[in-house]
Amino acid sequence: MRARIELRGGPSAWLAAAIWLWAGQAAWGQVQPPAVAQGSGGGSLGLKAGVEVSSEKIQELYRRILTDWSSGQVDRAPDELIELETAVVSDNEPKTRKRLFEAEQAVIHQVGANDLEVLVPIAVLHHEAYRRLIEGPVLGRALVINHTRKMARDLAVLYRQQAGTEGASLVASRVLTSLGGLLLRSAQYPSAMDMLEEAIALDGRNVSAYLALSTIYEKNGQYKSTEEVLRQLLAADPAHAEGRLRRAVTLRRLEKPDEAQKILEELVAGPEASWMNALAFQELALVHGSQGKTSAAEKVLRTAIERFPQDARLYIQLAAVLDRRGAAAEAGALVEQALAFPAEGVSSARWLYNSARLDMFDEARSFLAENSRSRLPMLAQALGAAASGDTGVGR
Repeated sequence: MRARIELRGGPSAWLAAAIWLWAGQAAWGQVQPPAVAQGSGGGSLGLKAGVEVSSEKIQELYRRILTDWSSGQVDRAPDELIELETAVVSDNEPKTRKRLFEAEQAVIHQVGANDLEVLVPIAVLHHEAYRRLIEGPVLGRALVINHTRKMARDLAVLYRQQAGTEGASLVASRVLTSLGGLLLRSAQYPSAMDMLEEAIALDGRNVSAYLALSTIYEKNGQYKSTEEVLRQLLAADPAHAEGRLRRAVTLRRLEKPDEAQKILEELVAGPEASWMNALAFQELALVHGSQGKTSAAEKVLRTAIERFPQDARLYIQLAAVLDRRGAAAEAGALVEQALAFPAEGVSSARWLYNSARLDMFDEARSFLAENSRSRLPMLAQALGAAASGDTGVGR
């Protein structure tokens, strides 16, 4: 049964009901449809569900997949890997995962003996397969999903350990960051935290990892830890706009309004018209409101509406300020304006702030794509050398 709202009482009660209605409208307009896995049911390897695949066949198909990946078939190879691993691993028989791991490990050891750098594109291949797996149906696939993620993580860490260079640390850190981001989007917070903390340990200037880790602490109400992580982020990149915004929000929640206000005033003074600026206006008004400075809050919100005339939340926020000082008529008019916005046009600044956005990890994934692509010829050469029986190191 749909909840019934009775608009009783004074203007504040009416305003509260209107805000409730607007929030529901905004949420409806901002619900994101679930992603669909890309080509996860292609079956190009010809494997059949329920038919056991021998270790020798696994190795043969895994080499074929690596060959496709090294030849630039970057759309096909991850789907082939998903097909192979899904066919082999059964959630009802954990030992199938061990058999798959041992078979893949044998191939990796063989090609890696020729060139350590091939671990990078192989790790990225497993990373991409993991991304596609979790974007599709996951029921009955827990073991294969965990296996694929663990392969990506372990290969990245192995590369860093064996290479021992700063560049290897950067590559491994970005693999872990992206995996942590995917775990975050799946709301697997403890696993995401472990992955991101490991990424930061490998690269203390990895701002994407800091940003993602801070959002996990924030979502769990651990604001002191949130602020500490954001301090580290800003030490690495003092001009990071989202890091500064998130620190200001956290400081407000920690009841440090003066520090929050200073950051927010700097953010709203900029010429940018991004969602971060819109949210900075909202937060600055909240800071003023918490200190009883309703006139200052009103001024901030009127300026914000001039800059962001399609941000319905600003209208609602200003209406609440006006309602508190008795300007019910204008408050009601502002609410009517907000409710008139189509759902798809409702500003999503707060929603973007609260979501695990893909763009938070753009830098990590671009870095990985470039490093994988540059090493694909090395993987092709290593596969060819392994096939000919030449396992000489460094060739």
